[in-house]
Amino acid sequence: MSSMQAQMTSVSVASVALHATASALHLDSAASIDHRIAERFLTPDDAEWTNDGATGWLPGHVSGLSYSLAPGSGRLVLHNRGARDLGVLSTPHLPGTDDTAFTHVPTGGSADLPDAEFHILQTARRDGRPVLVGQITVADGAEPQFVLDGPVPGEVDWGSLDPQGEFWKPGDVDFGTPGGPSFVFADPMAHGVHQTRVDGEIAIHNRGDERIAVLTLAADGPRDLVIAEPGESVPLAPGDAVSYIQAARTDSCPTILGVLWFVGGEQKPTPLPVPSRRDHLDHHYLTPWSADWDSGYSDQIHLDAEVSGVTYQYRAGADTVTIRNTGDDPIAVVYTRDDERVVAEIGPRTRRTLPVRADASTGQVFSVVGRRVDSEPGRAAVYSAGRLIPGTSGKPGTATNYGSVVIMLGVVVYSAIPKKNLYLAWSDRRRRLRRTR
Repeated sequence: MSSMQAQMTSVSVASVALHATASALHLDSAASIDHRIAERFLTPDDAEWTNDGATGWLPGHVSGLSYSLAPGSGRLVLHNRGARDLGVLSTPHLPGTDDTAFTHVPTGGSADLPDAEFHILQTARRDGRPVLVGQITVADGAEPQFVLDGPVPGEVDWGSLDPQGEFWKPGDVDFGTPGGPSFVFADPMAHGVHQTRVDGEIAIHNRGDERIAVLTLAADGPRDLVIAEPGESVPLAPGDAVSYIQAARTDSCPTILGVLWFVGGEQKPTPLPVPSRRDHLDHHYLTPWSADWDSGYSDQIHLDAEVSGVTYQYRAGADTVTIRNTGDDPIAVVYTRDDERVVAEIGPRTRRTLPVRADASTGQVFSVVGRRVDSEPGRAAVYSAGRLIPGTSGKPGTATNYGSVVIMLGVVVYSAIPKKNLYLAWSDRRRRLRRTR
């Protein structure tokens, strides 16, 4: 058995959620950045911020990083639970440097990042030079892609991460013992956990109601431990490693939801697989790859779009349509993009703008569906007779739908969803703003 395989049989996750969410500094003008912060980081008005890319940068490491991106909101929030403050340079285009904004994310804090395609992550200067630790690329409608330089063994202070002992981690009395602790295995789907892979970059998503933790181990030792609150995601640093996804301990025993194992950039099979985004969507919504996709409307529950606050907005001849969800429950839209059926999830009180071919002579269908009803939970893995028996992911429940919007030659030719014009949409926004003041 290799050292990596041995670690897979004897390790799992831990961490803490630092509840302090300090107010982050996010300013469009570098001239107004506090000078005490500006002198620690590379800011947009520094002479070093040029089109020369990484010239002058030192390589560094980042730990304890997670993010939130509410489906359909387009609002990327960075959470820094590592030991170092972060500075973020957000720019609409690289290698250009115009219109760059700077955001300070102190340790233990969170910050909304501005709308930009590229975000450069840095820690405080070392020997007067900026320190590069990663980059985020945000494509329209897609999961953000994180490229991070994760911590090296011995860099993380494990003792400060989980003072309540909620998760299993290095330093615990039952971590690294010859026989290993008594693990408890739980169904990741029931905990709302799934993974995505964007151009080889992996993220773990927590869409459940409780905190989870992700522990990453390499052949040379433990690397990082990150807590994800409900709604947060954890980007994984690249490299040969094993990542253990856990829920909080059960009766003092480590609770494992799944394991990811990577060698040479390739994901290896494990007896505790983590569901994919496709699995997650199929379990909660009717999708083109669902077993009941062709079952017909008679086998679905029809929901009232108007009562649920589901509307659409389209101007004749436009190349986009907006689906709004002003209700309290998530929805999804099934449509065709580049000759491929895709599913776009839209969270409560958010909206999503989807592409339309205004010159298309065939109908473009945007089917709006709701959460499935009475989905059956899966069976967690169990350890029996000296071997691990994998679990099952459960059975999707009855599909629900709100109806469709069909657009052809830049005109809506059919709609079962209420239309909301620009004035009413703006009025709704103003009412929401008044309620929050």
